[in-house]
Amino acid sequence: MVRRKMITRFAFLSLSCLILIACTPLGVLTTVGTTAGTYAMEERGLEGAANDLGLKADIVGTWAQEKLSYASDLSVIVYNSKAMVIGAVESEEERAKAIALVWKVDGIKDVYNDIVLKSETGIEDFTHDTLINTRLFAALTFDGQIMDINYKYDAEGGTVYVIGLAQSHGELRRFIAHAKSIPYVRKVVSHVEVKERKSMYRPKKERVLSDAS
Repeated sequence: MVRRKMITRFAFLSLSCLILIACTPLGVLTTVGTTAGTYAMEERGLEGAANDLGLKADIVGTWAQEKLSYASDLSVIVYNSKAMVIGAVESEEERAKAIALVWKVDGIKDVYNDIVLKSETGIEDFTHDTLINTRLFAALTFDGQIMDINYKYDAEGGTVYVIGLAQSHGELRRFIAHAKSIPYVRKVVSHVEVKERKSMYRPKKERVLSDAS
């Protein structure tokens, strides 16, 4: 039953994402097949991606039930059950409430609060976000040294927010360098974890002595 629910949520979110993506310059590059294939190639796998998309659906639904402006003013990216929340709200109280609602969603392990106040930003800050996302997507696509499928990012008010799993510290630095090289990017906020490297050291097996007596 739980598995069926997760698959249903995944299918619904995939369709919704495809509809939204089709309205962007990147839409022509995306199909149902490539989306599912990409999820399967990620470190978190197809099942992990499905779970994260389901958690995202639960968060957006919780926001909408509490206050419709949360669902329209905020966005969330969930990776390995950790939620990165970005957007702008009117007050500190709204920011705290929105994050508290995310914590209420069963299955969320951590929450990164990257919400800003509208009083601290201007409309001009968000003017170039689509351009930033498009250029960063292109830069990562043609960089063979970055497994870009493991990075989930979005530009908000000139800041690039990113979450995911890097293969190494060098790969993460490379991602950040790409982002910072794009015009209008003010800063990069990273919640990316670095994949643990397996030790090459193999302890010698202890010699087992037979009992001669």
